[in-house]
Amino acid sequence: MLIAQLFLMAIILGLLWFSLHHRSSTEARAFRRVAFLGLTLLTVLAILFPYVVTDIANTFGIGRGVDFVIYLVSIGFLFFSLSVYLKFGDMDRRITLLSRHIALLESKGDLGQIDPGKIK
Repeated sequence: MLIAQLFLMAIILGLLWFSLHHRSSTEARAFRRVAFLGLTLLTVLAILFPYVVTDIANTFGIGRGVDFVIYLVSIGFLFFSLSVYLKFGDMDRRITLLSRHIALLESKGDLGQIDPGKIK
């Protein structure tokens, strides 16, 4: 089981580093899309050929393919949760800055000069 533990921990640390280092870059968005398509393909293959998942799990020292799939799903959920948490944090900061900007415009009386129909 040591091989599987090292492999899965390396995946977790790699995804954590990537998520924190490339938070909102184009690379991160592209990686998420490719990862989603790759996981979708792997899921379809695992459903069609379940014995292959068991063989891969046995290669890493895991007894059952189901356990291996559960480990990978847990890592995927962790990555998804971290991504959503960081995205909401960024959105919260943007809304705060926008609210401050609107408050400053209202205090100066400049907001009345802006045509709301032109704001998109």
